[in-house]
Amino acid sequence: MANMSKKICFVALNAYPVLAERNMGYGGGPEVLQNLLGKNLMKHGFKISFVVYGNTSIIQNMGGIRVIKVPCEGKSKVLKSFFVWKAMEKADADIYYHHSGATPIVALFCRVNKRKFICHIGSDGCVVKGTKGYHTWWLDIKLANVIIVQTNFQKLMLKKNFNKDGILIRNFFPITRDSSPIKTVPPIVLWIGAMSHVKQPWLFLKLAKKIPKGKFQMIGGIGEDRRLYEFIKNTSKKISNLDLLGHKPFHEIDDYFKNTSILVNTSKFEGYPNAFIQSWMNYTPVVSLNADPDEVICKYRLGFHSRTFEQLVKDVSLLLRANQLRENMGRNARHYVEKNHNTVEIIDRYRNILMYMA
Repeated sequence: MANMSKKICFVALNAYPVLAERNMGYGGGPEVLQNLLGKNLMKHGFKISFVVYGNTSIIQNMGGIRVIKVPCEGKSKVLKSFFVWKAMEKADADIYYHHSGATPIVALFCRVNKRKFICHIGSDGCVVKGTKGYHTWWLDIKLANVIIVQTNFQKLMLKKNFNKDGILIRNFFPITRDSSPIKTVPPIVLWIGAMSHVKQPWLFLKLAKKIPKGKFQMIGGIGEDRRLYEFIKNTSKKISNLDLLGHKPFHEIDDYFKNTSILVNTSKFEGYPNAFIQSWMNYTPVVSLNADPDEVICKYRLGFHSRTFEQLVKDVSLLLRANQLRENMGRNARHYVEKNHNTVEIIDRYRNILMYMA
């Protein structure tokens, strides 16, 4: 089957703000990745559609991408699932791609309608027993024709816990030209993510209190828990060296990474965060509490993998005062991204997979 006749549908329910380049208070890493992947595949002749949440049922053309909006406000889970199913029928794609949300509707739809299904594992929690994600993604993994993983760890867990083989493809990013950005003085420590319990944003507030002379910024929307967001919002007002900037759309984020000197991650677990790649692209080391995908932070000296909160405080404090170390790690980070997250090579791998599924 030629590319021109092959239709790929991304069921990415929270992707509309990323596709439209609008700040609507939601849309994160998985949505950014699917947007970039869809646009790059479209350049190679694939016909791309997205199923997304919206206010009404409507089909839009956005830069050549067919966007099928699903009404969601005030709707029950059952009704939302029904609308997603009908939208997938409208897409009438050869292959359906699922990276976040809509679980397990995409898998069931593809099985019933005999369509090919790609399951892209995001968080490690999807393949690690005992986590919420493991139970949520179980059926998707079992029914998928192809499973894409982001790390060797995910590949091992997939084989161990599901006896399924995964294809390892690193996340990619449109790498900016090689010019080291001029960092803000004094150095800024940044946290970015959705306000969810797995991200543990309250630890960043605690970190800012522990380092009163540091300058801290926090970017993140409501996420899965409005009460948690309100707690973070109200508590942050009492911390003089911390600015809560709220949600920022993807097309504005790079400016913050250019100014930032240290990115902090406090999640319980991750997959391979886009924020890491975007940070390293901008010569910014990462200090991570728990997440270090395949130990690349330690192996290539891209920052610090702290493992405990006490060590997190020490690591951030060290990088704030050790300018040369921070700059060296920043250069290591830029080199690593250029070598391992090249868009052209990674898109070629996706193209080969999609053609093989014909």
